[in-house]
Amino acid sequence: MPTTSTPDPDVDLVVVGCGPVGLMAAIRAAQQGLSVVAIDRLTEVYPLPRAIGMDDEIQRLFATAGMLDGLRSCSTPMPGAEFQDRDGRRVVGYDLTPGLVGPNGHPPVVAFDQPSLERLMQTQALAVGVVLRLGVEVVGLTGTTVQTNKGDITGRWILGADGASSVVRKLLDIALEDQGFDESWVVTDTTLLDPQLPLPRNCIQHCDPARVITFVPGHGTRRRWEFQLLPGETDDEMSTRERITELLAPWGTAAELQIDRVAVYRFHATVAERFRVGDVFIAGDAAHQMPPFNGQGMCAGMRDADNLAWKLAAVAAGQADTRLLDTYDVERRPHARGQVEHAADAGRLINAIAHGGEAALESGYGGGRSFPHLEAGCVTGDHPRVGYPFPQPVVDGTGFDHTLGDGWASVTTAESRTDLPAGLRRVDADPAQFPGLVESGVTVLVRPDRYVAAVTNHTTDALHALGAAGMHFG
Repeated sequence: MPTTSTPDPDVDLVVVGCGPVGLMAAIRAAQQGLSVVAIDRLTEVYPLPRAIGMDDEIQRLFATAGMLDGLRSCSTPMPGAEFQDRDGRRVVGYDLTPGLVGPNGHPPVVAFDQPSLERLMQTQALAVGVVLRLGVEVVGLTGTTVQTNKGDITGRWILGADGASSVVRKLLDIALEDQGFDESWVVTDTTLLDPQLPLPRNCIQHCDPARVITFVPGHGTRRRWEFQLLPGETDDEMSTRERITELLAPWGTAAELQIDRVAVYRFHATVAERFRVGDVFIAGDAAHQMPPFNGQGMCAGMRDADNLAWKLAAVAAGQADTRLLDTYDVERRPHARGQVEHAADAGRLINAIAHGGEAALESGYGGGRSFPHLEAGCVTGDHPRVGYPFPQPVVDGTGFDHTLGDGWASVTTAESRTDLPAGLRRVDADPAQFPGLVESGVTVLVRPDRYVAAVTNHTTDALHALGAAGMHFG
């Protein structure tokens, strides 16, 4: 009777899709010791912007990945954001003080240029040993062997980060769960030709019943508008240069604003029913899609990438068993769903302000809605900081991450005397820098992705609980 066997892997990880999410997964996996091949059907970086905003947690990830200087060269801090009513009055919003840094040690939000960012990431991927194969299209998937138009590649693991129309997700037969938001908008990216043009400094949601409009000040001279389609308007009609020029007329003329890109999008709110099938995973838009109102689409994908990379590396190094990989779906899917729901609620708030409906203001910029956190997986305990990123105060111009190191860390006060296994790096911290978190007699266990796994005065019990999630601390 014939038998079949899994081919020996060519590499540890095959990443399908070389957008920002796929590249970040490849970079972080390679930096932590995995051999990585990343493939993409395109041969060049897409020359026009798509994603445009990045929060402080993802800036922190770029710093960890050794790309902070490059990121700073292609990004600009955003000064604020607001929802306005039909008369231009702020309903809810916030303003940021210049130079302010968030709890992750970076500006709360920056606008960036995606083509420049992707070129930066491709350069870093090559520098850390990732093999990039461009112009390669996936045509099939058997186990962990990817069939492409240029031959097969077998990995120990596969990651599909190949966008909203993900071939990997479809080959895995993973369905998308609809979160109940579906609207058509036309998006136009422009270059500001007249630096004196009086445009807003903040990101603005114009909640006008005549037409809802989003304005986003991008990096440098980039400016973006998003116009909600009205009943009866067609994609073809709304995507012409002539129509976009008409829509932009209240803000600037063709001599003041150069139209670079026009695209009609169907804004969706969906989450995949699962993020893993065996040793194949999905991330980014392949796993979840959200309206752009909170600027979290790419950021959510970056969290996927970092979450998975350190776990694969831990299993490959024998520091964890495969139970740890189960926590990728357990952690990331509810977290992503929370972000998708928030983005959809922000869209509903826009429509409610415009048309007189009811929606909670907490869903708007500055509305105070809490950010999702990890509620299960490789975390333990009921301390309110568990499942959130460990804060990074900036001391003497340097972030705390360089002290935490690359792996697991145990953060304690200097006088604490806790016996720790070899798999944990002890870090002494000043309680004044971490109020309500670092205290005498308390141990804070921090994961490689900087998330707080436990805050405890019973370290042995916490390590035992994390062992049940697959970690081996030695």
